[in-house]
Amino acid sequence: MSADTAAIPAGVVIENLRKSYGDNEVLKGISVTVDPGEVVCLIGASGSGKSTLLRCVNRLEDPNSGRIRVGEFEVTHPDVNLDAMRRKIGMVFQQFNLFPHLSVLENCTITPRRVLNQDRAEAETEALHQLQLVGLEDLADRRPAQLSGGQQQRVAIARALTMKPSLMLFDEPTSALDPETVGDVLAIMRDLAQAGMTMIVVTHEMGFAREVADRVVFMDQGKVVEEGAAEQVIGAPTAPRTQDFLRRVLNPLGE
Repeated sequence: MSADTAAIPAGVVIENLRKSYGDNEVLKGISVTVDPGEVVCLIGASGSGKSTLLRCVNRLEDPNSGRIRVGEFEVTHPDVNLDAMRRKIGMVFQQFNLFPHLSVLENCTITPRRVLNQDRAEAETEALHQLQLVGLEDLADRRPAQLSGGQQQRVAIARALTMKPSLMLFDEPTSALDPETVGDVLAIMRDLAQAGMTMIVVTHEMGFAREVADRVVFMDQGKVVEEGAAEQVIGAPTAPRTQDFLRRVLNPLGE
């Protein structure tokens, strides 16, 4: 199986990003750059700000200050066309967010038809193509409740790809899956990376990050503590906090 991405990959520039909820400052001056076609994995303990950072990139959350640029879009500019910007950014969440009353095919065609004004035939052709790439074209007529968790997440990825995004954001896409189905979803993401899709991935799958990521960013308490090549950050971290986190993740029993 191979992924197909027609859109030109977009780079991402995040500069001094800050986000607070009341007195709780979740992001404390984050700066990260992602080159076009690069895969960057965000790792760190729960509550470190990874998901908030991801949601700021497509303005599901409004940062308090700082700057974000995705391709030609100045995301944090007050006059940015959010609809046009979000057409270029695909996002896959922990939960699948599929419409339960629609078939798999309908879930994958509703946005292209409503947002891109595609006719039914065009939208269905593209949706079936993406479903084929994730190995689910034979299940196009089923409802989400008839699928396993791993299958639903693969549908969510196919749905995002029907919009031909320039950037894909993944927020712990395997955290809600059974261990047996994690590999299927990671394989799709691996194919996307090999096809040149720009990706920012929040993940606890250290093996995936080590294999697929061009760079790994370790976050703790709203700050970037360490970043670099995956082999360096995961295999030979220099910051004590990174070392402690990876020791706990890679050897949870302390053996």
